[in-house]
Amino acid sequence: MTINLTSYKSIQSNLFVRIQVDYYRTSASDSYTEEVLKFSDMLTPFTINDEVYTGLGRLMSVSSSSSEIRVSGGQVTITLSGIPNSSIYEILHSKIKGCPVRIYRAIFDASTGAFLNISGNPLGRYRGFVNNYSLNEDYDNATGTSSNTLVLVCSSSVDVLQNKLSGRKTNPDSFKKTATLAQADASMDRVPNLENATFNFGAPS
Repeated sequence: MTINLTSYKSIQSNLFVRIQVDYYRTSASDSYTEEVLKFSDMLTPFTINDEVYTGLGRLMSVSSSSSEIRVSGGQVTITLSGIPNSSIYEILHSKIKGCPVRIYRAIFDASTGAFLNISGNPLGRYRGFVNNYSLNEDYDNATGTSSNTLVLVCSSSVDVLQNKLSGRKTNPDSFKKTATLAQADASMDRVPNLENATFNFGAPS
């Protein structure tokens, strides 16, 4: 989808990141809960699609991505700086890897800062999953303070589908879990008996 911006002399755009964490907890002893992490590079909180995104300003950055007519794979890196030490445990004890990520680009009027209420705004910029993450600490010996940075490496949905393994194993348990009709199918029941068996193929009768 495209947005018609020909009638505007100047615009500004901001990025909004949404991460769905199905297994989120703040300590090792807590139970997992579902949590949606929402933040943007704006300076103040802003609502997109009835969800409030926390404004992180320059503490959030997103690597560049290419726009193509044909769907293709690609990685995007999301960097979050200035994370307090108390929030590190939330990252370590939650299952961040594999969480779905969506990035939106919203268009605003540069002169007034108002959200442009036009069709297609906000735009979907990226859809993928957290493939890996890293935590970096910058410790200041003089002041005794530290600054933490979280780097999320995200793979697109296309990359995930290309690396997906599908199918079933040639054993009775795997075969009968595939479909309801396979429950009565006995074609794989004798496979365990053939394990390590020797067949003299091509031998004369």
